[in-house]
Amino acid sequence: MWSETAFRENPINRERNNPDYKTSMPRTYDEELGRRRFQLVKEQAVEDVVAKIRHAPAAGWDSFSMADYSLLRGILGELWIRIERERWEQYSFSMLTRQDILALLALGAGMKDGTLTGETLGKMDAILSHPENISPES
Repeated sequence: MWSETAFRENPINRERNNPDYKTSMPRTYDEELGRRRFQLVKEQAVEDVVAKIRHAPAAGWDSFSMADYSLLRGILGELWIRIERERWEQYSFSMLTRQDILALLALGAGMKDGTLTGETLGKMDAILSHPENISPES
């Protein structure tokens, strides 16, 4: 049977009755939430771009394998992390051609541990920066 004494003697409740008990979340929990939120925002940005590419007439989306699709998602995620948001927003992913995607995949195949080198990043930026691949709002 439940009793008030047993409730107060429970170590968890005893700690909460302590006037020094902090009700805020621990720092590590806040940091983990921040990392998870960052990951979710990145994944959503990548999904949005993949949808644009998939519907692009010149992309030839049906000709790519699941492995290509997976590598492209990894490349786009790494680009999203490394490129300034303003620059990312300037790219017109819906204008990418099949050749552009193949070039990105070839460059991305050389990624070590899912990380792009500065040189590779520059080459990818050049592909995405073609005049036809830049949004007119820039």
